[in-house]
Amino acid sequence: MAADGTSAAGGTTAAAAATEAPSSESGGGEKITIRIGHSMSEDNIYQVCAEAFRDKAVELLGADRVEVIIYPNAVLGTQTEMIEAMQMGTLDAVAFGRHSQIDSRLDVLNLPYLFSSDEHMTKVLRGDEGASVRERVAECFDSAGIKMLGMFEAGFRQITSSRKIEKMEDLKGLVIRTPNTPVLMDSFSAWGANPTPLDFSELYTALQTKVVDAQENPYQLISTSAFYEVQDYLCVTNHSTICDQLQFSKKVWDTYPADVQEALAEAGKYACDVAGEENTKRNSELLAELKEKMEVTEMPAEEVAKMKDVVMEKVWPDYLVDDFSKQLVADIQALAD
Repeated sequence: MAADGTSAAGGTTAAAAATEAPSSESGGGEKITIRIGHSMSEDNIYQVCAEAFRDKAVELLGADRVEVIIYPNAVLGTQTEMIEAMQMGTLDAVAFGRHSQIDSRLDVLNLPYLFSSDEHMTKVLRGDEGASVRERVAECFDSAGIKMLGMFEAGFRQITSSRKIEKMEDLKGLVIRTPNTPVLMDSFSAWGANPTPLDFSELYTALQTKVVDAQENPYQLISTSAFYEVQDYLCVTNHSTICDQLQFSKKVWDTYPADVQEALAEAGKYACDVAGEENTKRNSELLAELKEKMEVTEMPAEEVAKMKDVVMEKVWPDYLVDDFSKQLVADIQALAD
C-alpha cells in the first residue's frame, strides 16, 4: 500500500490462525497476546513497523504483560482477508495501505501529485501539522471497526518498464500493472497507458513473461522484489503514493483497560515514526543502487507538469465528490512546502 496496496496469497488464513492462537483479553492484568499480520517480506518496511511496535509495547508494559507475534509474508491470508479478520476481532493488528478499501472517499489520498515532496508527506502523515487530517482519516477507520494507531510514508511511486520512458507520450499503449486502486488505474488511463491490476505475488512473473510491460512502485519495493532483473528501465516520476497505516481491531482494543490502550497507542505512534524515517532513508539511498542495475531517466519538469494537468482535469474531479473529500485534499495541499 504495502506501500503497494496489494498482497501476496498466504497459506494459513487469518481466521484459522485466530482459532489456533486466540488473543488473551487483558482484564485483571493477565498477559496479552497481540498478533500483527502483513503481506510483505521480513525486509519490508511493514516488518520494521511491526517490530518497532512490538519492542515499544514490551518496553512500556513489560514482557510479563504483553507478547507480540508478527506474521509476515501473508501467512495469515491475503491483505483483504486479514483486514476482514481484524474487523471481526479474530486478528489483532495489520500493517497495510488499503485505506480506500475501507472507505472509498480515502482514495483521494492516492491522487497523483497530491503530495509535493517527502517533507510534505511527513508533515501530513506524522507531523503535528497534519494531526487534524489524520483524525478525520482515523474516524473513517473507526466507523469500520478499526482503530488507526498511525500513518507513515511509503515513498513516491516510480515506473519501471521494458522500454525507455522519457516523456508522457511514451506512456501511450504501455501495459502497466497497477494495484487494484481506482485512482491509479484512472490516472494511467488518462495518460494513455493500459493499466492492468494484478496481485503483487504475480507481478515478477508477469514482468518476466512480458504479460505486462511495466509496473509502478516505490524504490524499496522495486529493489526488494528484484524487478531490476526483469526490467531494464526506471523512470523517476514521483507521481503518487499509497500511504501506509498500522491498524488495530476495535473489537479487541475495546477489551483492553485504559493503561494498556495508552501504552499501545504510544507504541503505535513510535512504530509509525520509526517506519516512516526508515522508509524515507531507504528510498533516498536506493536510487543510487538502482542506477547501477537499471537505466534511470527522470521525467522532465515540463512533462511532469503535463501529467499533473491531465489528471487534475480528467481524474481529480471524479474523486472530489463530497465535502469530506474536498476538505481533506484542501487541508493536505495547505501543508505543501
